[in-house]
Amino acid sequence: MPAVPHRQLSRASLAMLLAVDLLALSALLIDQWFAVGAGWSWLLGAALTLALLPGVLWLVDRVFAAACRVEDIPLTGETFP
Repeated sequence: MPAVPHRQLSRASLAMLLAVDLLALSALLIDQWFAVGAGWSWLLGAALTLALLPGVLWLVDRVFAAACRVEDIPLTGETFP
């Protein structure tokens, strides 16, 4: 985990955004492909999202690792050079 607190908030926000997007996409696709009820599609979408959550967290870690390697990306509240 990073030492900078606002990076943790950014990391959690990105992870939550990706997880909610994955949930909505999987629920929509399950509803369209399998023609099940809305409740079942959301339930199966949530199960699929929970199964893929380690991959989402790995992706978030890769994004923030790439941002740390590139030193031209300013932190929140900093000015551009």
